[in-house]
Amino acid sequence: MAKVAIVTDSSACLPAELLRAYAITTVPLTFLFDGDVHHDGRLSSHDFYALLRDSRKFPTTAAPAPAAFLEAFRQASQTAEAILCITLPSTFSGTYNSAVDAAEMARRELPGFPLRVVDSHCLAMCHGFAVLSAARAAQAGAGMDEAEAVVRDVASRAQLIGAVDTLRYLAKSGRVPMVIHWATSILQIKPILVADGEEVHAVERVRTMPRALDRLVARIEKRVDGERPLHMAVMHADAPAAARDLATAIRQRFEPEELLITEFTSVMGAHTGPGFVGVAFFSGQPAAGAPLAVASHSTSASASTLDEDVGKLESSLTDAPPPQPTPSLVLVSGLPGSGKSYFSRELRRRYPLAHLDSDALRRVLFARPTHSADESARLFAAVHALLEKLLSRGVSVVLDSTSLKEAHQRPLYKIAERTGAGLVIAQMVAPPAVARERLETRARGGDPHDASEATVAVYDRMRMETEPIRMQHLTVDTSQSIEPALDAVLQQLSVANSV
Repeated sequence: MAKVAIVTDSSACLPAELLRAYAITTVPLTFLFDGDVHHDGRLSSHDFYALLRDSRKFPTTAAPAPAAFLEAFRQASQTAEAILCITLPSTFSGTYNSAVDAAEMARRELPGFPLRVVDSHCLAMCHGFAVLSAARAAQAGAGMDEAEAVVRDVASRAQLIGAVDTLRYLAKSGRVPMVIHWATSILQIKPILVADGEEVHAVERVRTMPRALDRLVARIEKRVDGERPLHMAVMHADAPAAARDLATAIRQRFEPEELLITEFTSVMGAHTGPGFVGVAFFSGQPAAGAPLAVASHSTSASASTLDEDVGKLESSLTDAPPPQPTPSLVLVSGLPGSGKSYFSRELRRRYPLAHLDSDALRRVLFARPTHSADESARLFAAVHALLEKLLSRGVSVVLDSTSLKEAHQRPLYKIAERTGAGLVIAQMVAPPAVARERLETRARGGDPHDASEATVAVYDRMRMETEPIRMQHLTVDTSQSIEPALDAVLQQLSVANSV
């Protein structure tokens, strides 16, 4: 039996597969359309938006009745030792109050059963991420207090920014004055809205939706703090093509460890109208010490799975060197085809180092790698854990990984700091023509020692995304002799180990 069951409302807009994977119970909001009562999610999006476009009267939305929450609590009490119910803000809906009323009923019906209702104080997938993070923490063994702490932590950090195709529906719902709708309709302007917790305000107006999507990415870039893992969700209201385009741009620019695409439920779409596209995001691990799996349910790394993954990676290492008084971490970074693996192997021939090759380790965990964001998140969670484990034992390590961005490098710096390891950074570079030739040779199977599957196309994309290394480092042009660079690294290792 689970420690804590998670209950929420349908405004969280979580994908169905995640609701199933983390056993999240969802209580639907309702809406009245032309005299008919509908439960959120029962109408297909096609049917709902067809009605919405054709109707002259705005649908009336309503919170779930307390009886709906009570039934959800009854069911959840059969499978868990406690229930945490997380709702959208009470300032936007009576859902929170409805859940509180249901909790009072449940306490009389289920005396002594732990049940708590929490207002997330955020909207859409910001609310959804708070719910999902709590469910992941609960699945990993967190108790009620820990799960609630995760909700409050994620909700305080999650941000939402989106573009509305028209203010007509927000105006009808009373969320903005009709005069704003009138002005934007005449000028064909697409407003960009930001939700800071419960506060929603316009920050910019553009004339076309493609321009709006570009501005969304630019504004997100200013708000992302660089901490990892990065969790992002693209939301849309009857705009799947725009959502896919935005998701592609998000993936290329930010490389989030988790990227979801989810459609607004009918109640949410009724307020924004068709054409809304937005992004909710937060970065870092939730507070309260509960591990967070950032992948989808098929590849997520719970606490037990992470331990298993680390064990597999450690078992794959051969000839681990003996511990040293002061271990060292050598970070060998660079684009595909830059010579990282060759430099790492040559360095290991000259100095006692455990070699962590991210490409080779990926194949240890995944028989048929897909290189998806979910897969990479699980891989690097295990690689980082193994790295810290080895350094804590006094084993020096050379880590061979692209690590092209500051956000990818910073966790490695922190691991070195926590373990007291000496840090040496070597960036491999090669002229583009040389790198491309190496990749083409690799594709033909010309280097049996190279586990990478990166292609020339991958190289070209990554080359445009590379960020400068801010820490002191050694730059090595591998199209020339690497002996001077090897000597320089060996000198730094000798100095570090003599301290």
